[in-house]
Amino acid sequence: MIFSKAAKLTLILVCTVVAFACIGLFSRDLKLTLEHSPYGGTAFAKTISGEAPLSKEAKAHFKKAHEFLKSRQLEKALKEFQETVKLSPKTPVAHYWVGMAFFFKRDLKKATEKFKEVLKLDPKNYHAMAMIGKIYTLDKTKLDDAAKYLRMAMKINPEFAEAHSDMAHIYAMKGNLSQAISEFRLIFQGEPKYARYHYELGRLFESMKAQDRAKNEFKRALVLEPRMKAAKEALGRMK
Repeated sequence: MIFSKAAKLTLILVCTVVAFACIGLFSRDLKLTLEHSPYGGTAFAKTISGEAPLSKEAKAHFKKAHEFLKSRQLEKALKEFQETVKLSPKTPVAHYWVGMAFFFKRDLKKATEKFKEVLKLDPKNYHAMAMIGKIYTLDKTKLDDAAKYLRMAMKINPEFAEAHSDMAHIYAMKGNLSQAISEFRLIFQGEPKYARYHYELGRLFESMKAQDRAKNEFKRALVLEPRMKAAKEALGRMK
């Protein structure tokens, strides 16, 4: 198939957005990392039915740990999550959040080890699978391993958008642009909660002086997330 120059440019732009979106957790400040963690918000709500519950004491530490996360006190949050594990050692979500705490602290080795512990307790925990995949995407020598874990996660939950995003990152790094764009399109077919992707695409168009296209992406981001301050500021710059 022969692509026009415009089509090729669009393809390259979208794949670039994929890369930006997928490395977002490490390229932005700590505040954005904690507030927009793709896996953290749903991990507890979507635990497998029949999972060992947290004890009363463990729940208290679990709640306190999340309070520390909100105030960016990562070391204290980690200790509280570890206490949760001690009190409810057979509960996968307790181990999962220890892994997330290590991830936020950029201790990727310990985070990976903890997510693998989650899988020993709960072999179908696609959140842990996807987190391992995400971590492996940061090492070019482990892209095949990353793809393995991401596919495992998507097999269990085919609509897991962030896993598709990380998978697109892998394809883009390998130069498989057509497959990367296919993964990225799946993201936009999901629920309207991906304003940041439109914002990133708008930034790219803005940097290329494509003002009309940039405005459209920023406006789309605001449709999906009306209170998105960055998108509002971007539109303000372009008036």
